[in-house]
Amino acid sequence: MYSIFGVNSEHFISVTKGPWDVVDRTHYRLDINHEEKVIHVTGRCSDYDDWPDNFDFRVKAWEPAEQWFADKEILVHSGFLRQYKSVRNILLDVAYEYSEYAIRVDGFSLGASWPQIFLQDVLHRWPDRDVQAILYAPGNPWRKLPVYYQKALERCTVFVRSVWDPVTWMRLLRFYRFGSPFNIGKWWRALPVQHQPKQILRALKEMGV
Repeated sequence: MYSIFGVNSEHFISVTKGPWDVVDRTHYRLDINHEEKVIHVTGRCSDYDDWPDNFDFRVKAWEPAEQWFADKEILVHSGFLRQYKSVRNILLDVAYEYSEYAIRVDGFSLGASWPQIFLQDVLHRWPDRDVQAILYAPGNPWRKLPVYYQKALERCTVFVRSVWDPVTWMRLLRFYRFGSPFNIGKWWRALPVQHQPKQILRALKEMGV
C-alpha cells in the first residue's frame, strides 16, 4: 500500500477497498510499517449507518476538557468531528508511540473529511513531522481555523476533486478545507454524479494516472 501512495487510480482503488476496523460509526484502516517507519491511516466513505454525519452542519468547538486552544478559536463541522473523536485516542496513541515515524493519510468522501481534523491534531503536536495526505472528494470540516494551521495543512495535503462534485459546494455553507487541489474530470460532464467512486476512477484514468 505504501508503494502506491500518490494521486493515481491504483491508489484510489486501495482507498475505497477494505478491510476496515470500526469504532462506533467510524470505519478506518490503520497500518504500521516498521521497516519503512510509516503510519498509514485511511478513512472509509459513508455507509448507511454513518451517512447522516455528512449532513450534521452544526458548528462545534471542542469540549473544554479536550481543547488545546482558546475557546471557539477552532470551529468544526459537528458530524466530521464526531467521526474523528471516535478514533482519536487510537490514532494519537500510535502517533505518540512511534513518534519518529512518518504519517500518511488518505480517504474518500466522509473518510477524507474527518482525517483533516486528525491532520491538524497531529500538526499541533509535531509541527515538523513528516506528514502527507491525499484526500479524494473530501467534505470541508473547518468553519474557523487559525492561519497557522491553515498553512500547515496546505503544505501537506492534496485534495483530488472533480469539476462538478456536489460536495465542493460546502463552501457556500462557509465550511472550508486547506490544501492543494488536484482537479480531475470534464467541465461539460455533470452526470452521473461526479462524487461516485466509479466516476472519480474514470476521471483519473482519463488523465493517465
